[in-house]
Amino acid sequence: MICILQVLEAAEGGARRHLRDLADALDPSEFSLEMAVSCRRDPDFRKDLEGYESRGIRVHEIPMRRRVAPLHDLWSFARLVACIRAVRPDVVHAHSSKAGVLARLAGRICGVPVVYTAHGLPFLMRCNSASRRFYRFVERSLAGCTHSFIAVSGEEYQAALSIGHPPERVRLIPNGIKSFDAGEVIVRDSGVLQVGFFGRLSPQKAPELLIESAAEVAAHLPQTSFTIYGDGELRPKLANRIARLGLSAHVRLAGAFEQGAAVSLMRMMDVVAIPSLWEGCPYVVMEAFQAGVPVVAARVGGISDLIVDGVNGVLIEAGSTESLCDGLLRMLRDAGLRGRLARRGREDLARHTLEQMTQAVGTVYRQAAGLVKQQRVSRRNGTRAEN
Repeated sequence: MICILQVLEAAEGGARRHLRDLADALDPSEFSLEMAVSCRRDPDFRKDLEGYESRGIRVHEIPMRRRVAPLHDLWSFARLVACIRAVRPDVVHAHSSKAGVLARLAGRICGVPVVYTAHGLPFLMRCNSASRRFYRFVERSLAGCTHSFIAVSGEEYQAALSIGHPPERVRLIPNGIKSFDAGEVIVRDSGVLQVGFFGRLSPQKAPELLIESAAEVAAHLPQTSFTIYGDGELRPKLANRIARLGLSAHVRLAGAFEQGAAVSLMRMMDVVAIPSLWEGCPYVVMEAFQAGVPVVAARVGGISDLIVDGVNGVLIEAGSTESLCDGLLRMLRDAGLRGRLARRGREDLARHTLEQMTQAVGTVYRQAAGLVKQQRVSRRNGTRAEN
């Protein structure tokens, strides 16, 4: 039995989903899991923790802050070191940048190999040059404390190599989702056409770009409706913008949704729009493929790995309202294109299953745990030689 301590600060979005999927899919006869997590970012995460504990997965709550906070970070680090020493895992798996920093340093002190999945390296995000240099410096400095770096996108894979991670310790393992039959692809060519957005209302996801584009799209195709599913810090700003542009008849803020309901909600749409400014390997693309709905998405991060423009989706320039508008109009005006892209997306989903992802991550765990066993044997042999 290989004991894995999962460490997570970013208890929302893709990282939260990734951890939940791993916990569900890893073979319990081979891997035992414990969690060291923070609930500061999203109190709703406690629902996940209750589910883990009901299955016998022990949870250790360690408050961590997303931003750099030296005193609080030092306290979190001390708590994490104590947790690792108490659990004595074979491997620590850190998710997201803050947990990645704290866990890799704690793993070095405790002599436990650390697997790191960034879910989007911080210096690949849109930020000022000083922040980008700082994040790159931190990640480069910790390369030597990383047993294995799991990249979820080709962009992240190349970035990991560029900051000094040895090629033999970098693995490209895209996210995957559980397979199920969502029903046949439905293409509507009359009536009101629906454009859907699914995600956090945050600067990263750029929902304001969709609202700006909606004004232009509605001018050309009045029988078009936009539904924005999700909640977040930008909601009040978006509501005001919708009112100022006179789009209340065309754009609806539908609020938060249960992750498990995403595919069924998407099947009510004719197009899914993903105008993100940066991404790791977004589940929303794969969910749209599963729903049988075509995608218009920004050419960023792992989206470019999942979508080939004009083959299984439409790619647009990130941050460009004009490009997003053009992509939506291209898709909405051509029912044949929508059907063709949706069906190809369904086919391509076979390369991104949860089973494939879990098997690859399990191989990384075995390799890291094998290193621990070798070190223990070496220490025992050294002690015997001295005696």
